[in-house]
Amino acid sequence: MKCQQSLVDWIRHELERLAQAPDARDYLITPFPAFLSPGNFLARLQQLPSFEYWADWLQGRYLGRPLDPDVLEKSVNLPEEIKKQSPQAINRYLAELAGGGKQEKIKRVRAIFIGNGEAGKTSLIAALNGREVRPESEEMTRGIAISEWKVPGTNLTTHFWDFGGQVIAHATHQFFLRERCVYVLVLNARGTDSNPNQQAQYWLEFVRAFGNDAPVLLVGNKCDLTPAQVDLNRLRESYPNIRGFHGLAATEYDGKFAREFGIFKDAFTAELAKAGEAARLYFSREEFGLIENLRAQSRQAAFLEKTAFEAACESHGITDREKRQDLLGLLDQLGEVIHFPELYRVHGFRELLLNPRWLTHGVYRLLYSELLKDQHGVLRRTDVVELLKGRSVEDEHGNRLDYPEERLDFLIRAMAEFKLCYPAPDAPHDKWIVPDLLPSDQPEGLGFDQSGGLRFDFRFERFLPRHVLSMFIVEHYRDITNNLAWQHGVCLESRRWNNTRALVRADYQSRVLKLAVTGGHADAYFSKLYDSILTILERMPRLKHTQRLHLDEAARIGGEGAFPGEEATADFEDLLAAKAMGATEFLCKFGRYDLQRLLQPMPKGMERAGVDRIAAEEITGPSPTPAPQPTPEPQATPAPERQPAASSRWEKAMFALAGLGGLAALIGGGGLIGWFGKLYQWLDKVFPSDIIDSPEMALAVVGVVIFAGALIGRWWRRRKGSGNP
Repeated sequence: MKCQQSLVDWIRHELERLAQAPDARDYLITPFPAFLSPGNFLARLQQLPSFEYWADWLQGRYLGRPLDPDVLEKSVNLPEEIKKQSPQAINRYLAELAGGGKQEKIKRVRAIFIGNGEAGKTSLIAALNGREVRPESEEMTRGIAISEWKVPGTNLTTHFWDFGGQVIAHATHQFFLRERCVYVLVLNARGTDSNPNQQAQYWLEFVRAFGNDAPVLLVGNKCDLTPAQVDLNRLRESYPNIRGFHGLAATEYDGKFAREFGIFKDAFTAELAKAGEAARLYFSREEFGLIENLRAQSRQAAFLEKTAFEAACESHGITDREKRQDLLGLLDQLGEVIHFPELYRVHGFRELLLNPRWLTHGVYRLLYSELLKDQHGVLRRTDVVELLKGRSVEDEHGNRLDYPEERLDFLIRAMAEFKLCYPAPDAPHDKWIVPDLLPSDQPEGLGFDQSGGLRFDFRFERFLPRHVLSMFIVEHYRDITNNLAWQHGVCLESRRWNNTRALVRADYQSRVLKLAVTGGHADAYFSKLYDSILTILERMPRLKHTQRLHLDEAARIGGEGAFPGEEATADFEDLLAAKAMGATEFLCKFGRYDLQRLLQPMPKGMERAGVDRIAAEEITGPSPTPAPQPTPEPQATPAPERQPAASSRWEKAMFALAGLGGLAALIGGGGLIGWFGKLYQWLDKVFPSDIIDSPEMALAVVGVVIFAGALIGRWWRRRKGSGNP
């Protein structure tokens, strides 16, 4: 306890120093006071694989070594591709950044053209390339068409991804959408399916779900026929990433609408240049040379033997095995190489896919085939051979890519990896089911009685992506009952828990995903299915939705409520908040309910975690994600006046303490809890048990190392705001 109190005193002392420091940089460049035998701690830290970077970082803080602002910025603003890697890979990347080994950036950006079918996306791309565009001359894109474009006035090359507007394609587009790219949303003013504002809102939600805050240029095409009427100000209130609206006619880009097209082209070019400048992913010269080599090879063949990849790494000086694996995973995330480790492990594949055009064309050719449509999503191996054998496709460089029979198994397995299909129960090695092409009608006689079951809704504010249910069906295909699966729902029966069933349905009109579970183990099965849905939604953190629990009539106290004809539901967060406040009853417009009885069917771990979180927010307040702000038009403004660094000591203390977890999460690559669990076990060996007696104390000790981490971002923002180098 004495040592533990010493640690607390040390942290308080550092907070006092922080409060008195005129600037965060002044605090960071002063040496840390010695604590807990820093020499021994550093020696142990250096023994952890790849943690030498953090040992050196801490050593520099003890010695008062100045921080390199350029390295600091790169280290703080890590790209998502790096954050998704393992802790060891992240640390290796940081070490090379600090050592000056990574200086090169990929000079390529992606522009994604989206919109309803026949909006004119392909015609707009043709206009950008200076080709003749005639009315109705462009065939409607099926799937994705990829091409290249040199960004005027820069050394950047843009990959145009022309996305087909058909509904079936929407579920598969998600695999190719990125945050760091520029979106062009083409609206069809003459569209019969919806008006331009409805089109815009649908696709802007699509971008928000998968592309986060990526910039979007709105284009109202075919204005020579019908001017596009768009409520731009209202749309900007909800989607501040809109970078303007351009009404034009692609068929008249060099004639009547030449001026409007020129304005759009300039704005588009400027956004691409910004995207290229904002790229934060750096490579070594050796890695950059390898990437260029792989691109050259992709123009000759779609596949590359894994051994050939290893040899190419060797020839470019990338000899460390772990660095090769890091790079391969990174190239897979960037879409430069398609790599499925599970396919190599289970099915013995020995090749990497170098050209993503081969995969996208093959997948979309299958999905759009009349054969697969007529068979209601049943895909046989013989069908794949019939549809693709002997076929070829031309990529953006004019290279022909073919589909020999021995490669088709990779295509099928890749579709399964993307959760686009699942093995048919009667022929798992020769037949697959594509959920998006299942019959649309719900089968008769489901035989599912929801009364008395646990019923739960996910209600989406503006947009329920179609792939959510499809991926869920693929995830749980082994539990499908009597082939009761259709485009809008699935009936399941647990293989693990006897006599426990579930019905999951999607209502795209009202944007509700409904989950109902019945049986003796409803709580356990519900927990599994609920977690599965959340895992799918995790990839779309900006997709707004609420969770509502259907109120069990058996839990009602007294008579009916004020709305007897309406389905009685309550926000799950409200129920947990009432529980956290110690309430025993829950009162809403539907009446009064026994709170304990309402929550009784819920999994205990889920209820407890929710109550703990609600209780914590009562003390600290929630941590909402700040709404993105629109980028203002560039204009000359005086440099902002430098403000005093200090606010309140409490604010600084909270900021610094939050940084302990923040930078630790960065080190852990998203696996914060597991990372601390492992670190706690290691610290328990380094220090006496009376010092490190809990994971919380492990966090405090790690705070010695990463105490100033959260301040880095603040310092950098202040430095940029003040104009100081």
